[in-house]
Amino acid sequence: MGLKQMGRKRKLENADLPLGLYTRPLRGVTRYFYRNVLGKDTYFPVEFKLADIKQSVIEFNETHRNSAEALKYRADKYNVRVHKVWHKIKQNLDEENEGKSQSTLNTFDNDCERFINFFANYYTKEITLEDVNEYLDEYHSGASINVRNRKIFFLRAVFSEFTDMSYMERNCANDKKLKKKSKKAKSKTPIRISKYALMMMADEAEPFLRTAIMLSLQTCHAVNEIVNLKYSDCHYFSSPKVYCVESGTYLEPNQGTPEELLVHGMMWISREKNQHSAASRVEIPITNEMMATIEASVQDLGEVFVKGTEPSCPYIVHRKKRYHKVNYSSDFEHPWQLTPRYLSKQFSKLRDDMGLYLDIEVRRDRPGFHEIRSIAIYLHDQQARDEENTMNRAAHSDLGMTQHYKEGHEKFKRVPPSTVTL
Repeated sequence: MGLKQMGRKRKLENADLPLGLYTRPLRGVTRYFYRNVLGKDTYFPVEFKLADIKQSVIEFNETHRNSAEALKYRADKYNVRVHKVWHKIKQNLDEENEGKSQSTLNTFDNDCERFINFFANYYTKEITLEDVNEYLDEYHSGASINVRNRKIFFLRAVFSEFTDMSYMERNCANDKKLKKKSKKAKSKTPIRISKYALMMMADEAEPFLRTAIMLSLQTCHAVNEIVNLKYSDCHYFSSPKVYCVESGTYLEPNQGTPEELLVHGMMWISREKNQHSAASRVEIPITNEMMATIEASVQDLGEVFVKGTEPSCPYIVHRKKRYHKVNYSSDFEHPWQLTPRYLSKQFSKLRDDMGLYLDIEVRRDRPGFHEIRSIAIYLHDQQARDEENTMNRAAHSDLGMTQHYKEGHEKFKRVPPSTVTL
């Protein structure tokens, strides 16, 4: 019969010390330290009284060492701390996110970072709806209804992976109720930016912001597409052409062709939001106004525009910056590249600095950069009188969305003249 090896018997003077508490002479002073189950030693400060040290160790052992609660966790190999299995969960989530836009992936990574910071030391099977509520209050208490609902969907997706791998018995995020917009909020039309306010802002804006405003106005596209536009996305004719509506081709202009009808080439835009739809890829004619914007952008680099020559910075919207950390992303290809968030913030800052829409108390309700897309769609539709053409230009998949963007620009509905006689 083999003998079971036991730990060494304590010295007589240390017999009254609780489990895990030891003494050791260190630099001429007797120090008390606690040794955990993994063998790691933690020293108590010299000024602590022995009675207080003993009490703290006893309380710690009751919860974390050889207690019924600790044994419960050890008995269930799937009830582990979140950080122990997070790498598996994150890998599965990343595989599901393949093919999504970069902005969506960036948002997801930020959500994952917040999640692990909050839940890292939670036991997987002990997470409850109360913890979900605390997480949402911690990071998204002031968020809009749409944003808060998206974060609930994020938690549901994450916890479904835990459930699928047996680390949770049920997905507690499914119990969290999604908020619905009130009828008043649903019927509320966003506050649209006026043409004249945009003109004033373009006049006062720095070159990078003026370029972004004009490109968004001419293309009908949003900030995510505008910041990613490159000079290489522009494909030029050897000489200006004129578009023939009947044949859908470009012809040589006549001597009397108006300047505003001349086309210098094509700008190719791929929209991130609905990138898997055929409508997301659109070819926009480069008119005189767009050409002037592109040339001004090249001049801002201190260079001369030449067709077929790539400028030093590949991005049409760029900013020479002294401090790169102000607007920085690890995904940058060039130090003068801009993030969508930075561009939107600079637009809102200029709007407020010029005293525009300050009568609207809630700052986020004031028209932001995205409203340029709305007024651009409205103005192009007014000019072309062809809703389908405007829909294609904006890379929308259906007319309903185009009509939504057109709403709110006419304060008074125009009616034809009519006379009633008595």
